[in-house]
Amino acid sequence: MTQQPTIEDLARAADDAGAALADDVTELTSSLAPRRIVDEAIDAVKARGVGLARDASDVVKTHPIATGAAVAAVGLALYAGNRISKAELDLGDDLQAWSDYDDAALAPPDDSNVAEDARALVKENPVVAILAGIAAGAALALLFPTSTAEKRSLGALARRITNR
Repeated sequence: MTQQPTIEDLARAADDAGAALADDVTELTSSLAPRRIVDEAIDAVKARGVGLARDASDVVKTHPIATGAAVAAVGLALYAGNRISKAELDLGDDLQAWSDYDDAALAPPDDSNVAEDARALVKENPVVAILAGIAAGAALALLFPTSTAEKRSLGALARRITNR
């Protein structure tokens, strides 16, 4: 016959679970700290930057004319873009009669409410909204490294899924 756990045993188990959860939240918070994410990104760029610079120097050494032409094309495009951005065009009102372009058609209606439109879209297509949320969550999850808490809690499940 098994012995029923006492209230004290249950309270102790709840306290242990709460402490473990607090530790996981603290670890997750520290791993998601913006400064830490930036530092890890900078370290990754530095580590991969050396190889990229080595590869780039090899390409420049083997194809100097093509590299020079590419640099000249980028410089010309930047120069032209700068000149075009500063250009002014004054057509006056002479072309008004010839224009079939209506600016008012591009303006959103005054009574549009984005939140209500989004709510209606989700209400009409809940499966699409769920799939879009899952896709957005998966894309966001790819940006962050796996934490030790995730490995500890979901590692066995991940191994079972990937072994099938």
